[in-house]
Amino acid sequence: MKSLDRFIEEAANSVAPKKCPPGQYYCFNDKKCKKIPTGYRVGYGGMLRPTNKNGNGGKNGNGNGNGNGNGGNGGNGGNGNGGNGGGNGGGMGEEVVNLPLKLIVPKNQTEFDLGLMFKESLDQDTGMLFVFEENGEKYFHMKNTLIPLDVAFINEEGVVVNIKELHPLRTMPVSSECDALYAIEVNRGWFEKNNVRIGDKVLDI
Repeated sequence: MKSLDRFIEEAANSVAPKKCPPGQYYCFNDKKCKKIPTGYRVGYGGMLRPTNKNGNGGKNGNGNGNGNGNGGNGGNGGNGNGGNGGGNGGGMGEEVVNLPLKLIVPKNQTEFDLGLMFKESLDQDTGMLFVFEENGEKYFHMKNTLIPLDVAFINEEGVVVNIKELHPLRTMPVSSECDALYAIEVNRGWFEKNNVRIGDKVLDI
């Protein structure tokens, strides 16, 4: 299992991978598309990962999550967004979802508390990753947050356990309704557009 420090380092340095033809990946060192080596796949952050022992499979299942409330970024000083929670079923598949997403990782408590507060826009395919100290139910609020967002709550295994809509400037907290150790905030509709659902494993940890 990868150490949390290593995971955060990779997330902080990750950028949305360049689009490459099928069967190829973008090599950040050589700055060009290259053939995916046998026994590897393109994983989280566009990084090469060993192929899962069980292949791409995984059990299919149904599930959905609903929630009301205003959310705050786990770190937007609670600046979060709430609203009608979203979340489509998807089961607990084993395949790691390749997120073409550049992640902003707060470097200290002040940045964690501010989150996306006061920002007027968020680049497409960019999100903010919050890593909490303890696993448990998390709350977000959207005080001083101007951007419509979605937040995915993620458990210690890297699996999405809930997705909620976050509405600008709402101060009422929104709950994960489940134990979570991570959260990712993105522009409204990004998860749906990229087919990310509850039950998907999105963090390769």
